[in-house]
Amino acid sequence: MKSLLFSLCLLTSALALAQVDIEEGMDNIPMIENTSSAVVYNVRGIYQVSDNNCNASQFKSLVYPGGSAAYIKDLKEKLQQNVNWNTYVINGLFFVKLDINKNGVLTNAEAGPKVANGDLFLKDLKNAAMKANKIWKPATCNGNPVDSKAILKIDFSSMTYDNAFN
Repeated sequence: MKSLLFSLCLLTSALALAQVDIEEGMDNIPMIENTSSAVVYNVRGIYQVSDNNCNASQFKSLVYPGGSAAYIKDLKEKLQQNVNWNTYVINGLFFVKLDINKNGVLTNAEAGPKVANGDLFLKDLKNAAMKANKIWKPATCNGNPVDSKAILKIDFSSMTYDNAFN
């Protein structure tokens, strides 16, 4: 009888302790971010937008000092310095429209296309393009400098993974 009573008491006490909320003592444990993302991008190039007001045979495209490879290198540096890639999961082809005046100064940049929840990314992309700015050799028509537009195309691919169990 004593062993039965002892077993019953042991079972009751085990069930009573099992009802304690385990999260009560976990209020002070800091939370850490368990996901990481990596963004890979490929700059496809800079494309001059044609000027319909000028005869194609008399038109010369704008040129970045050192060529398009130098601009792409400068842009990649600005993207690395100014964009927090851990905050974005971005996939697809994006563009930056560049407006260069006849003095060779980048006056405006516009990034797109518009995507859901992508406003901050587009702003960062536009700012990086503006910060890579140097004085361009402007486009010319009949030997005279003209305002011009160019489009920069960039292909983005994100990989997000959970490293909670690493």
